[in-house]
Amino acid sequence: MLNPAQLAELSKFSPAPLLVTSLYLNTDPKRFSKAAVQALLKDLTRDRLTELRGTGLTHDQLKSVEGDFDRLRDGIASHAFNRAEHRGLAAFSCTGRDFYQMWSLPFGFKATLLAGPTPYLRPLQALLAQAPHAVTVLVDQHRARAFNFYADGIHDMFDITHETGSKVRNAGFQGKDERHIEHHHDETVHHHYQDAADRLLHAFQSAPFEYLVLGGHLEDLRGFERHLHSYVAERVAGRFRADVRAASREEIRTKTNELVATEEKNRREDLVRRLVGAARSNGSQAVTGLKSTLAALNDRRVQTLFVSEDFISPGHHCTACETLSEKDVKCSRCGEPTKEASDVVDEAVALTVHQGGAIRIVPAGDVLAEHGKIGAMLRY
Repeated sequence: MLNPAQLAELSKFSPAPLLVTSLYLNTDPKRFSKAAVQALLKDLTRDRLTELRGTGLTHDQLKSVEGDFDRLRDGIASHAFNRAEHRGLAAFSCTGRDFYQMWSLPFGFKATLLAGPTPYLRPLQALLAQAPHAVTVLVDQHRARAFNFYADGIHDMFDITHETGSKVRNAGFQGKDERHIEHHHDETVHHHYQDAADRLLHAFQSAPFEYLVLGGHLEDLRGFERHLHSYVAERVAGRFRADVRAASREEIRTKTNELVATEEKNRREDLVRRLVGAARSNGSQAVTGLKSTLAALNDRRVQTLFVSEDFISPGHHCTACETLSEKDVKCSRCGEPTKEASDVVDEAVALTVHQGGAIRIVPAGDVLAEHGKIGAMLRY
């Protein structure tokens, strides 16, 4: 899974006058075989190429897109479909610029194949927005090591060391040397903690993070926390004992994931309880259940869509005006015939992304399962 920095870099790619091809697929091995995904992509590329040939593309543009489609089919042919946590993928290609990237995703999106001047990134932006951004800092009186966490990725933030000296050497004349050394030690430790705290605040102001995890000896952590700005301090998700100098990246990753997962579970349960409570009150702030959620989407009212990760339901989709429904064979808005959708939930996720809404995928068996496995907080 890519991180915000990689997404920002990808967003800058523009191969004008050539086009970049963007592909999203649901590759959940519990729902789709590799052969089924390959067949779907074959149909998608054939249909899209037929459309593009009638749009007046130049020879070079069309040749590059044709190369993209070949490369994407080859990529799917070599893609491993045996990891349950990789339920989707996103790929971007511009053969004429020798550009190709493929990313495995923890959630699959509706099959989408587009060719345009820049990569189509809204699904990735929605997915990344729901992934918790955490920062972990290991601190003692001499050293501070900080790391950024996006999804499963760990990235160095800073590693600073200050010479603070030993607290007591010997008393000297009437203890004056001892007091002087202690005072100097305390001052340098204060400077060390403040430097690390200032760096964290600057990082938060540049790219706000949701959680802060602290590692080290508890006495050192208590001293360090007194230097944190309130904006940063209120994001502390937990603490763990660690040797600041010897702790491995894997140990840091494991402890961070444990603490953040607990906080995420508590936050998610709170959000779902608020969703259910708001929907029960009068429905003006939230809805639950497939019928009400699709109606809110059709009215462009959805701010955040909540979906159980195991929820699949057939339905109907109007290609003329994008209206979604459970059973309408004729669109209730424009009167055009609708197309059957094998999974209208996929369509709902795609429409939410298109409308600029947020996505929250919740585990199967969550409280949401008792309320139709789908719901939404509304804009108005």
